[in-house]
Amino acid sequence: MTSADTEQLQDVFRRESRSLLQYARESSPYASGDDRRLLAEVQRVATEETTALADFGGFLADQRVPLPYLSAFPMVFTDLNFVTVRYLLPKLVAEQKRDLAQLEAAAGALTDPPSQTAVRGLVDLHHRHLKELEGLV
Repeated sequence: MTSADTEQLQDVFRRESRSLLQYARESSPYASGDDRRLLAEVQRVATEETTALADFGGFLADQRVPLPYLSAFPMVFTDLNFVTVRYLLPKLVAEQKRDLAQLEAAAGALTDPPSQTAVRGLVDLHHRHLKELEGLV
């Protein structure tokens, strides 16, 4: 594996770990009545991505790629504290589209086949989750 691949994999792990979806999982958007179902779906999707990221981290460890320092979530996300899940959903969809484009670019830039496969797994998951989030809007 090249040093460029290592750096790319670390960037993917860092970026995905600090996504808006992961922030929403930790910040608990407000939901009442029927919106509780929406919040449960958002939480389910976020948890699936958390599990996939843990698996991806295991892949990195197996490849002897050090896990990167994650730092804090982007400050701009703090504007989304104490908002309703309905308000947050369109922003999650837009962010998921941006994340997906970055993941696809990362997968295309990798030269190591097992690394490409690992990132493609995240790409496939993002495609599915994007459709699910769009269906909730």
